[in-house]
Amino acid sequence: MTLDILARTDQHTRRRIAPADLSDFPAVPGLLERLGTGTFTQETLSAYPGRNDNWAGTTTRGRSVFVKHIGGETAESLRRFRRVLRFEQAVSAATADGGRPVPRPRLIGSDETARLLVFELVEGASPGSDLAARDEFGTDLARQAGRIIATLHTLRPADRTGIESAPLPLPALGHLRALPWALYTRASAGALEAWRLLQGDTALHEALRELRDDEAHAPATLIHGDLRLDQFLTTPDGRVLLTDWEEFRHGDPARDLGSFAGDWLHRAVLKVPAGLRHNPGAVVSHDEVVATGIAELARVTPLIAAFHRGYTKTRPDAVERDPDLLVRATAFAGWHLLDRLLASAERSARLGATERAAAGIGRTALLSPRAFVSVLGWEGTQA
Repeated sequence: MTLDILARTDQHTRRRIAPADLSDFPAVPGLLERLGTGTFTQETLSAYPGRNDNWAGTTTRGRSVFVKHIGGETAESLRRFRRVLRFEQAVSAATADGGRPVPRPRLIGSDETARLLVFELVEGASPGSDLAARDEFGTDLARQAGRIIATLHTLRPADRTGIESAPLPLPALGHLRALPWALYTRASAGALEAWRLLQGDTALHEALRELRDDEAHAPATLIHGDLRLDQFLTTPDGRVLLTDWEEFRHGDPARDLGSFAGDWLHRAVLKVPAGLRHNPGAVVSHDEVVATGIAELARVTPLIAAFHRGYTKTRPDAVERDPDLLVRATAFAGWHLLDRLLASAERSARLGATERAAAGIGRTALLSPRAFVSVLGWEGTQA
């Protein structure tokens, strides 16, 4: 997929890029024809940023559709593809039995052999990450996001056949001892520096082992499994939809809660340098750094609290059923910061001060999650 640097952008619409050449994916027009939507008109065709090739546009029969190709290694791409279909089946069955629907783009059809999924295109939608970058992701959207996640966590489909229950692979505890040779040889200098930082921290290793053990014994629900702000799409009329279900499974609901909080915590840390630029060239004291960090954290904790209010409004017995839910969610928020550290390090030759600060906060949340619960804004919002 190539970037269309000449395309005009609108700050209030989702960023688009040039799509992969459809001549390399002949199964796409074939599937669209079988589904009766008609094929893409070339003048409307575009794509959205992401790890999977995708195509969005209007068809010859006037349908607005979004096609995603689940790429990657053959066996893993098949697992990811089938998780999406299992999610659709589980939600449809649970909704038919009286459960609340999970707001999401409508799936029109699929092709397992070609690993293609076809959805109704949500015109004019903005991902939560873009809204957050413009300070337009407010408490109302956070409450809606909380309700969506709680709705997912409360679904109990009668037929659970085919829904995966294997634990998610991250954090990969084995990598704390030694990196696989294949990972080592393709890692950037920044990533190797990050792994050295993590591998030398025995207290962190123990905290991560405890978290994985707690996760294994937690009351399981249906979970999204890979929650980030960019997967919440806000429509022009203010509705919030949740996308990208390739990691759907039975698992620890604290993962989803922690990922949402961790995304905001990560954004708060990244904004600290910008908050210190009010006087360029001046020496910045430690107290100023701390004060700026506290101010940025104060900006995001109301959003985490609003998310939790929406969650507990829909799932009021969550903490009663699972007393350590928020403790594990806080630990997973800490892990999210370390995961973001590793992701950003892959694109860098060395770790910067901001990345190290984020890692330090993540480590604190992992080592002392019970003490960190109130810092994230979870407390005081339980129903």
